[in-house]
Amino acid sequence: MEYIFTFVFCFLVIYLLYLFIIVLRKKGLEKFKTSKQLDYFKIKFKLDIKKLNFKKFANALAVTNAFIIAFTVTVIEVFDNWILKVLVAFLILLPLMYLLYNIIGKYYKKKEGK
Repeated sequence: MEYIFTFVFCFLVIYLLYLFIIVLRKKGLEKFKTSKQLDYFKIKFKLDIKKLNFKKFANALAVTNAFIIAFTVTVIEVFDNWILKVLVAFLILLPLMYLLYNIIGKYYKKKEGK
């Protein structure tokens, strides 16, 4: 039960921060348009951001990033050793980011074509 609380708490805090700092602010969205994270989607999936609803795309990334971080934090709470925590965090973060970003990229690439 403690791990579920940790996951939900981390997810909500990270998502709400991302929502209020990036998604809901015009200035935040403008800065997000020049971010490296968005460049990844432009290059890898050849997304044309002008054809997408940018606010929905930023919100989808906010949910995804919040999930990735919350899941990683929850899993590393199991371990006591700091070195092991860092190692496990990298082993979880990288594949999870790759997998979820690919799902988002393919989804928005299909949506762009419609």
